[in-house]
Amino acid sequence: MSVFSFPRINVKGLVQYSPGTGNNDDYSDFQFPTVSPPLAGQPLRLADSVNVRPLTFGMADAEWLAWAQWPHPFVKAPRGERNDPCDTPGQPHDSPRARDAATKAEGPRSLLNEVQQVPVEWNYYGDMSVEMVNVRVIGVQYPDRLAVSPADDNFVGATLSFNNRVGEEGRTTAMMIDINPEDVPCSQVFADSLLLEKDGQRILQGEPSKAVTRWINLQRNAALKGPNGAAGSFHCVVPIEKLKGKPILDWLSKASQGSARPSGLVFRYCLFRSLQPISMFQYDYDQNRWALRIAELYRNPEWDNRLNPTYLQVIGTIAPWYEGEMRSIPVGRLLNPTSKYFCLPPDRKGKTTFGRAFFLAPAVAWVDLDKSLLSVDFSATFPDDYKGQSGPDYDPFKTDNNGKYDFGPVTLVVRKDGHEHEVGRVRYEDTDAGDQHGWIFDFSFRDASATVSDVIKNGTLALKHAQSGDLLLETEYMLASDQSCIVGEQVRDRVTTDLFMNEGPKEEQCFIRVFQKGQELSTAACPDISVWEYDTTPNQQPGDRRRITASFKPGQPLVVNTERAGNQLYTFTLPGAETPPPTYGDFDPQYLMTIPQVNLRLLPNDRDYSKYYENPHSSEPVGNAGLTFDVIYNEVLRNYYLLYPAMSRRVPLNEPEWWADPEMAGRMLLRTQKDLFGTWNYMPRTRDLSETRRRLLQAWCRKILGMRQDPQRIARSGDST
Repeated sequence: MSVFSFPRINVKGLVQYSPGTGNNDDYSDFQFPTVSPPLAGQPLRLADSVNVRPLTFGMADAEWLAWAQWPHPFVKAPRGERNDPCDTPGQPHDSPRARDAATKAEGPRSLLNEVQQVPVEWNYYGDMSVEMVNVRVIGVQYPDRLAVSPADDNFVGATLSFNNRVGEEGRTTAMMIDINPEDVPCSQVFADSLLLEKDGQRILQGEPSKAVTRWINLQRNAALKGPNGAAGSFHCVVPIEKLKGKPILDWLSKASQGSARPSGLVFRYCLFRSLQPISMFQYDYDQNRWALRIAELYRNPEWDNRLNPTYLQVIGTIAPWYEGEMRSIPVGRLLNPTSKYFCLPPDRKGKTTFGRAFFLAPAVAWVDLDKSLLSVDFSATFPDDYKGQSGPDYDPFKTDNNGKYDFGPVTLVVRKDGHEHEVGRVRYEDTDAGDQHGWIFDFSFRDASATVSDVIKNGTLALKHAQSGDLLLETEYMLASDQSCIVGEQVRDRVTTDLFMNEGPKEEQCFIRVFQKGQELSTAACPDISVWEYDTTPNQQPGDRRRITASFKPGQPLVVNTERAGNQLYTFTLPGAETPPPTYGDFDPQYLMTIPQVNLRLLPNDRDYSKYYENPHSSEPVGNAGLTFDVIYNEVLRNYYLLYPAMSRRVPLNEPEWWADPEMAGRMLLRTQKDLFGTWNYMPRTRDLSETRRRLLQAWCRKILGMRQDPQRIARSGDST
């Protein structure tokens, strides 16, 4: 039942996220102008993510660093204006597909006027850390009541964080890493600790599983553009054997009365309304003014004062988790957005990314027949209406000005055999009540007739809007994977692999699970699944659709071709489902958030470094005289030195005298061990160090250490603090 289980602890607050943006590739549709030969016409992208190397355009490191942190004029070759049906008088609230509402207008491609861009974007010095800011319990939901004050429930008012210890001395242990730095479908949150505390006492603490983005929605907010208006949902689990804290263990024990014993806790949370101290919204989306302000920031001599992290609102729910449930997504009966939409008013400031035509995001429902209860998780679904001010009154820390956008009444209905039954009104417009309930709406049908109960059990759910019709409609099947964001390696001695790094410490296989009306299908009962593959890198030339099999089944591991390094997206369809678009470039983001997917980053192992090893056949080779710091820097460290300066905060990655020291070599050897992949201490944070480059880097460390026989002693010489 995942987050649908009782009791539920609901939280709200802010999250600070500080990504390193040097590799974001958000500007790759901009080009160098004609006044910049021989670079004229080349895209503004700083990272070759396929080969994990920086793109420096022939500049030396110092020259590139100065250039990349300052505004320069670039031009953009647009695809045309979006065809927004809300701008057409009399246009019905319908379209063939959500993405068709954003169809590219026909016409010749032309260059826009020059725009000032800072190549390394908006937070170059970020370290990928995720830190909760005043995230507190605002409601505890029991089957028969909602507690919203400490007098009702002692958990209300407790503080949630990713910190490693209680109190002010605690530090965050969480970071968010993109699988594909050139695209948005999948980010992953690694954390060593999830902590709930109150009055200096620990209520719960444990190590959560990796969380990944679900239902990334670039149209969450009715008043904010682009990334400012985007949202994404995350879901992780803390197994009971990793839980500490008597209060939470007692709480779980009470939750199990009269039912199965919980196997741990689930934490589902949604991040939205992303605003930075220096924000495009702050400057009314004036790119040139914003770019100059960012450049001034980067010239600050103090490291901490060069940061421009984003602050996101968060709402979340902690609930009992049971063995066999998925770890990375709530499952049940999936309600996906339809082709229906509602229109934002024509005179609004700051249209959304996709114009005025607005589509809802998905929801998941669960029917508990024993309790005669229908529950729906709408935490990702409904749009917000940001009322904050730009200019001198701009305040990204203010959270009471982002209530729900009221687009009219909606009703949850269920249909079967031509009959429609009204389940209940969904009062999404009451933001405070929605937050306190974790945006899970519960509808009892205990007193309903047997006919109504059968309709709810076997019918089709829909979220119905009076003017627009069905904004959400239940799909017959829900497909999902707990290995939806994975890292693989090119394999030199074969062309396929079925082993990937998910959250570590070891590689694992990737599986799909299939649910029909919320009930999981066995391998025998599930129809054959078609698996479709797309190359998603480089950004300017994404790949065509390839069907790699038409007979995939649950319980069968995904097998991928390793000949092409880079990023691939895999999606899955059952018989009768719509075939996905012919090329990845044809995916509309609103459609992309609705499909089942696995995002794979395949790391390059196309270079042979054996000439640098004393014994190339050793499992732990030692570098020979040819393996110098220049080799290590050019083959491995330069990528991180230029694109992720946070990794050089304490010890510059380009300084050979530092890394020729045995102590520092020992630290690097320890921090690059693959079994640390899912932890805060792993290096590099981007998780994009391929096996051949790891082997090269560690051989150099062993050479410096002068240790060849005792790997345990090598590890002990490092420092994991």
